[in-house]
Amino acid sequence: MLRSVFISLIRVMFFNRYNALIFCISFMFFSLWVELCFQVENFFSSSGTLFTVAGLFLNIKMTAIFHLTQKIDGKNQPLNIKSKYILATRSGGVFATSDPDEEKRRKVREIEKDEIFGVCYMIFGTVLWGYGSYFIKWISCVCS
Repeated sequence: MLRSVFISLIRVMFFNRYNALIFCISFMFFSLWVELCFQVENFFSSSGTLFTVAGLFLNIKMTAIFHLTQKIDGKNQPLNIKSKYILATRSGGVFATSDPDEEKRRKVREIEKDEIFGVCYMIFGTVLWGYGSYFIKWISCVCS
């Protein structure tokens, strides 16, 4: 039960690049507000960790087998052990799928977009985490 709730939460918040962006930006602005209003030191810069984590999840989305599903009778079901083994060992072979070439290209483009967004999130999150406190000091000087 707890495992499925955790996986569902990760899937909704971090395995969709746009949901992750909205969640991270919302938390970043909330953190900025908390630090400015309540003087909680480094709270804003620490919000960069969420971007970093979101980027990490986007990059492992297609390689971490703990969350992958398959459609069975129109419902998403966790992959069976055999499918997970084939993915983990890369033993699927050339003839493993009968998807048309355009569908293969579309799937690959989506994976590549997630990886690019993931890397950007990780870079932004790391920079925010490292230098966000200086941004707060700069805002404090400008506003006073």
